[in-house]
Amino acid sequence: MKKSDRQPTGLAAVLITLLFLAAPAAAAACTPEQGQLFIDQGRFDKAIREFSCVIDAAPTDVEGYRGRIEAELLAGRYSDAVRDYALVTAFVEPVHPDAEAIITEGYADRLAAAPADIHALTGASFAAWWFFDYPAAIRLTNRLLAVVPDDVYGNLFRGSSRMLSSAMASRGAADLEKAIALAPTSPDVRFIVADAYTYGQPDPTRAFAEASAALGGGLNTPRIHAILGAAYLAFGDLASAGAEIETHIELVTNELVTTGPLAEGGSFALDLVPGRTYEIPVPVVAGQTLSIVTGSHDFTDTILALVAPDDTPVLGSDDVKGAFAAFKWVAASAGTYRLHVTSFEGVNTGVLIVTRH
Repeated sequence: MKKSDRQPTGLAAVLITLLFLAAPAAAAACTPEQGQLFIDQGRFDKAIREFSCVIDAAPTDVEGYRGRIEAELLAGRYSDAVRDYALVTAFVEPVHPDAEAIITEGYADRLAAAPADIHALTGASFAAWWFFDYPAAIRLTNRLLAVVPDDVYGNLFRGSSRMLSSAMASRGAADLEKAIALAPTSPDVRFIVADAYTYGQPDPTRAFAEASAALGGGLNTPRIHAILGAAYLAFGDLASAGAEIETHIELVTNELVTTGPLAEGGSFALDLVPGRTYEIPVPVVAGQTLSIVTGSHDFTDTILALVAPDDTPVLGSDDVKGAFAAFKWVAASAGTYRLHVTSFEGVNTGVLIVTRH
């Protein structure tokens, strides 16, 4: 990746768009109430446009994202809903640290008033899924499926929640198969299945097949490439893993910041914001073991790729020490390699620690 070649992509490009469109959107007088009305009428595409307008007018407020996510889920656009919760992490939570409570309490109020509300059950269960409360997600999808047994979303995310929590994993797998049968051509369904077989009950072969199907169906997203990278790591194919993770990083990077060289025994504490990736030169000699560890006291998920002097990805790393990236690798040839490192999906704010042992 050369800084001069970069164009805004991924989350960073979305933020730039939001900032530039803020003034015109405010004049459009769009409201969360109108967006919710469109959802209640089953006009999900109009709801998505309305809530997008709300977000443009207030890019760091909660309700625009909450509503757009709900509409995307109901329209079967699960990957977009995941992306929007990543935007909440990037741009809303630094301003509203209580964003999770705002969302979950709002859904609790709606369900107290209408316990069988399909729209609220969908939004509430997905919020629980995103915030790692898988028991709540399972309870809420159970309620949803009691009303609509063949709901694609309900089967898919109950299955995912069961797989991610290791609770009734075999029944979770059956839920996923039913979701595929209900929507066999949906790349969004395949994406969630791939996620479950990567981060829930690992099956790299199945995850690779499902992620490849999602990519072939048009979901060329950072998470798809991270899942493919994880599969290649499990297969022992470091170069292919590096290529996929480098693609993930490229898709979430707007600002590439180059540091000084990282010598053996050295460490950097780097200020990270959404969309920023660091390029760290790492000189090595032939036969030398390069050992890199990442971490943070501010967030919990990093990702990295190592690129050779000829710009070829050498390896990638994700979720080695918990959710932090790390690796040990023996250099076949001497040179100055480049480490590309950021938070997963480029969404976090805080201090990134990179250490070379």
